[in-house]
Amino acid sequence: MTTGRRSLILAGGGMKVAFQAGVLQVWLDEAGLTFDHVDGASGGTFNLAMYCQGMTGTEIADAWRRTNPVSGAGVDLASLTHRDALLTLDRYRSVTFPEWGLDWSKITATSREATFNVCDFGKYALEVVEPARMSEDLLVACVSLPMWFPPVRIDGQTYVDAVYLSDGNLEEAIRRGADEIWVIWTVSERGEWNPGFTNIYFQIIEIAANGHFHRIVQRIQQNNTAIAAGRPGEFGRRIELKILRAEVPVNYLLDIGKDRLHEAVNRGVQAAREWCSAAGIPLRPKAPRPEREQPSSLSFSEVMKGAIGLGETDFEDGYRKGRDEHTPLLTQLTISIDDIDEFVTLPEHEATVKGYVECAALSGRLPVESGTFNLLVDEGKPENKQMRYRLYLRNAAGEHYTLVGTKMVTDDPGADLWSDTTTLYTRVLDGRVRPADDDRATAVASGIISVHLLDFLHQLTTFRADGPPAARPATLARFGELFLGKLWDVYARHVLPWGPL
Repeated sequence: MTTGRRSLILAGGGMKVAFQAGVLQVWLDEAGLTFDHVDGASGGTFNLAMYCQGMTGTEIADAWRRTNPVSGAGVDLASLTHRDALLTLDRYRSVTFPEWGLDWSKITATSREATFNVCDFGKYALEVVEPARMSEDLLVACVSLPMWFPPVRIDGQTYVDAVYLSDGNLEEAIRRGADEIWVIWTVSERGEWNPGFTNIYFQIIEIAANGHFHRIVQRIQQNNTAIAAGRPGEFGRRIELKILRAEVPVNYLLDIGKDRLHEAVNRGVQAAREWCSAAGIPLRPKAPRPEREQPSSLSFSEVMKGAIGLGETDFEDGYRKGRDEHTPLLTQLTISIDDIDEFVTLPEHEATVKGYVECAALSGRLPVESGTFNLLVDEGKPENKQMRYRLYLRNAAGEHYTLVGTKMVTDDPGADLWSDTTTLYTRVLDGRVRPADDDRATAVASGIISVHLLDFLHQLTTFRADGPPAARPATLARFGELFLGKLWDVYARHVLPWGPL
């Protein structure tokens, strides 16, 4: 018979725990979940400290939304001289912790049952610390990754990040009587080996963290199988595991883009809402986003040309048929980003589209009544991205069509960046079709259109930023950083798996 005791594991993951904070916004606030015990390891201890002092999930998520990843870590020449570490966490103490509002009097006096994990290097042992014993020094020790940050010495003991021993202490949750263990796991499980010192260092961490995590998950599964068969099992009771896994496109440590970190939080929100929906967990209504007085906006124009084949569903076949039968298609579009803050930090990266489509086979010029554009988005595999277009059209006869197009941005063999980012695989559907109904809709035509070089050069001259004059250069820069950073994820991930911007 279970007691219904529930533990939450805030696993490590370096800066990926910004995603974890987004999950907490949903699980704690929107789903109203409560936990009898919460455990944190490595970067997860940052979120645990905020939780212990009574912050809501949204407050924890907002703290990360305000975080600039370059404001915390600094370089200590003395440490480099002594070959102790490459960086220090001094600015976390002086800048980031105060910005988060960490209050040690509240943390140490919390009524919430919690455990922090740190490695006692002198004993080569995992040390579990309750909030009453915690301090700023111990929190820094919990994330002091060897080589990157110097160890923390407290009362003659040397402490470092516990990641090589455990990046999520499920055993402590079991020891404390958990019947349900909820885990937010963001350590990469892609199994993609990349060369270079930095990549190899973090891949070693992935070996240690994933290896230990997979072993304890397997032990719990074997325990549950034994219990179901009437045997005692290793832990003496059934333990239900609920794991939210995610491949978060943020480097564990080497990040300089505030927008990317903010997007990671919003990815966590999105993933947690989808996870709760799949699990049948009801959510409270979302709070409306606060409106800003004058958000910065951006627009640019794009021309694409090619051919479509009537009655075709295959893009290549449609293009060849359209070329042979002279059924060209041209798009003249203006893409408008109404709020650059939302565009660069929400995972959908969605803008609105106006303009027209020119195609004699579809009765001439068809105005875009409404449309959307999504820039370099992904679905669970951030190394493969798409640019998506959905244009709702109507011709002079009043007939409705939906143009659905996708640019497939994937690092295939050879130099394919130009073709990937300029080639739109296009399908025209009959009627006004919602995304969920694409597969059931009737395809009027399919083909391929693309941005030609001269049109691309002209496109570069059409970028216009609007909003407060002083913010316009930053608006253009933020769009450029987003675009280049996403391309890095695809084409330069062997140098560093995720773009630093």
